[in-house]
Amino acid sequence: MIIFDFDLTLVNTQPVEELRTQRKWKDVMAQAGKLEVYSGISELMRELATRNQALAIVTSSPDMVPLYFVRQYKWPIEIVLGYHQVNRKKPDPEGLFLAMKKAGAKADNTFHIGDQPEDTAVSRAANVTAIGAAWGLADTRSLEASAPDYFFTSVAELRDFLLETI
Repeated sequence: MIIFDFDLTLVNTQPVEELRTQRKWKDVMAQAGKLEVYSGISELMRELATRNQALAIVTSSPDMVPLYFVRQYKWPIEIVLGYHQVNRKKPDPEGLFLAMKKAGAKADNTFHIGDQPEDTAVSRAANVTAIGAAWGLADTRSLEASAPDYFFTSVAELRDFLLETI
């Protein structure tokens, strides 16, 4: 199973960061069509699905934000868990555990991909492989310092790793 964080991992949400901080989700949604999906993400999703990988998004945002992109880009993702689907937020592993349960996945063959030190911490807490996604970050030092199991600076590097590993 492969679990993705959403913001700055799949989509460049930096242009709406202030709105996200203020929890103005209707305004975020009004801007969603202008946000950039990182190059190679949609293709990667489809390639992983053809290899029968269960895919999920676990995010601190409300699920309506990633669901917009799942529909818009036809990502083959059936499990999307956001702010309202969990009681305990990152770095608590509840969201990862719930995604794995829904997919029938085990921790030892689950990868979690995220851009923040909290993503590495939640991966550790869930005993899954932590992958640092640095392509959306201006400063990668805190993510690197969190010591994910693997660290990639481009979607292409992540793709090569996943397709060789799964």
